[in-house]
Amino acid sequence: MSEIEIREAALSLDAVEERTITGLAVPYNQEASIGGGIQERFAPGAIDSVEDVKLFYGHEEPIGKVVSGRETEAGYEITAKVSNTARGEEVLTLMRDGVLNKFSVGFMPIEQDSDGSLITRTLVDLKEVSVVPFPAFAGANITEVREDQLPAAALETQTEERDLMSENMELEVRSVQDEVAELRRVVEAGLTIETPKVIGSEIRSQGEFAKKMLMGDADAIELARAASTTANTVTTAAFVGQIDNLINDNRPALSAFSRAALPGSGLSVEYASVTANTLSVTAQSPENATLAFGNLTIANTAASVATYGGYTSFSKQTIERSTVDYLNTVFRALTIAYANATNAAFVYHVESMDYTGKVFDVSAGTVAALIGGITDGASSIFVATGLRPEAIVVSTEAYKFLMTIVGSDGRPVVLQDGQGFNNVGSANLPGLSGSLLGLPVIVDPAMTANKAYMANSQAIQSFESAGAPVRLTDGDITTLTDSVSVYGYMAITTPFAGAIVELDTVA
Repeated sequence: MSEIEIREAALSLDAVEERTITGLAVPYNQEASIGGGIQERFAPGAIDSVEDVKLFYGHEEPIGKVVSGRETEAGYEITAKVSNTARGEEVLTLMRDGVLNKFSVGFMPIEQDSDGSLITRTLVDLKEVSVVPFPAFAGANITEVREDQLPAAALETQTEERDLMSENMELEVRSVQDEVAELRRVVEAGLTIETPKVIGSEIRSQGEFAKKMLMGDADAIELARAASTTANTVTTAAFVGQIDNLINDNRPALSAFSRAALPGSGLSVEYASVTANTLSVTAQSPENATLAFGNLTIANTAASVATYGGYTSFSKQTIERSTVDYLNTVFRALTIAYANATNAAFVYHVESMDYTGKVFDVSAGTVAALIGGITDGASSIFVATGLRPEAIVVSTEAYKFLMTIVGSDGRPVVLQDGQGFNNVGSANLPGLSGSLLGLPVIVDPAMTANKAYMANSQAIQSFESAGAPVRLTDGDITTLTDSVSVYGYMAITTPFAGAIVELDTVA
């Protein structure tokens, strides 16, 4: 069977009744980058069924099931039932608070059209819908979240039943259901599915991959080559995706903004930057009067492509005799170091921008100052670009300041734990995240102390080489030593400078 592909999209929500959520899972005719300069969109009618489609949290943990689906002009709308589990309750709370406000779908491609740079999915087999923090598509919206509590006796019964099923059993059941659903669809439709070639399927981890690479294994070399391509008929080993997750988990600021694949050649990336917008549309009065005039000023700008990398060396004895776990630890550390380096470069770019006239004061530490500063900042972004803020990205110190603001009665205005009232947000200390006035708060320890920014994700866009970090090896036969490096290319652009503002948290 083909590997399940993952695509993400933004969502918003409103609280009503019962434990169901309804909204667009797949927006139609909306393009999104999937790497290597390739764009993807879903055509109307691409989703044929929601049979056996599960609802997941972050593509990892089942929290319910999709109960219905229908076609709309905007895309494919689903309604899902959230199970009354501890994780289901947590996800519902995070959705109500606006912290989790994205959809992501897992699917198997069946039919598509391609012109080389754009893939149009005309038929896919939907496997799962997940609630996630960050999007690839920006058009899916949850319109309803309904809650309803089960009677205590029913809840106890449900808990007992849930405890009987282990995590491994759940994964097994899901796998069998997916295979049966796919086989049924193929038989009924008489389709022939092109199964992508899976490269490196026997390689289970970075360490095993590194060991095989250093020993000249042909499968490992082919996997290294394939990981830096975007061929639709090629599927790489599962651990490659785990590397991507590891990188993104260590780049909070960079991951909060728009990303795209770096072009295949060139030492710089040219892009259009909106520097001024005086466009105006007004009512014509009288009918023969001159229409309103304005200009959109766009600057053609270029961002340099920088190289980020590092290396280490192993003796032949280490390579041939050490355990995979040892090499896995080394490469995990190198991967994290790459993520930290590229994120630090991104943070430096953010902090080096000119925020003249775009600094909004919340430093008084009062509810009025907090709401006023965020509201004024949001208005500034909208007036300058027509975009709306999507997130607040903060340093550790700014996070502590914002999350500990109290009202005139001395009560915290940010919900810390349990139930509260008169709250303007929530805090999640283990996840170093939260929300303020419906905006996700993302903490990046790499940011300078007390720095805080509110932005639309389109304000800054990073371009990164496919498959980064790439691995290279070189050996010295005279010392029986092999060196291995990880590296990648990245350029950082600012297409909408007006879509990011600074929040002053210093009293």
